[in-house]
Amino acid sequence: MDNKIIMDTNVAVKAATPEQDCKDEELDVRKKCIEFIGEFVKNSESKLVLDLDYEIINEYRNRIPKNTNLGQIFWRWFDTYIGVISLEDFLKLDKEADGNYMMFPLDDRTKEFDLSDRKFVALARAHPEHPPIVEATDGKWLGYKEAFEEYGVHIEFLDMDYAAMMYDRKLGNKRRS
Repeated sequence: MDNKIIMDTNVAVKAATPEQDCKDEELDVRKKCIEFIGEFVKNSESKLVLDLDYEIINEYRNRIPKNTNLGQIFWRWFDTYIGVISLEDFLKLDKEADGNYMMFPLDDRTKEFDLSDRKFVALARAHPEHPPIVEATDGKWLGYKEAFEEYGVHIEFLDMDYAAMMYDRKLGNKRRS
């Protein structure tokens, strides 16, 4: 994994989820998230790219629990990091009048992409180094991976098997509806 990343919220959420609250099929991806967060916060070179409007930070604050061991580890690291984040990794994401991010690659292939996750893609495009987006449990990203790569946005899945399973379920549910 790269030292400079954009992290989808679900990575830390799944890592901080108590084992007893996970389905059996989630245990492997949870373990990979725990390992990822553990290695990330221990590496002094780790950098998390964030947006100046605090959209990602607010999502983290609303969803990543502080009352679990891993949640506490993440938040201790984050609270220190946010005090020293470099301006190049703390970017303003401009929006259009309709609320869409100007840097989101809106075309026929991406127009159905989840509005709440567009900030991660826009941030990856806006940053001069185009850091990868680290993804854990949201399989829908697989359906957009190739389109986003054409725009310089790379997605790193912590557990490709789990992502593929979730993507296949989502496709199956769409076909049935």
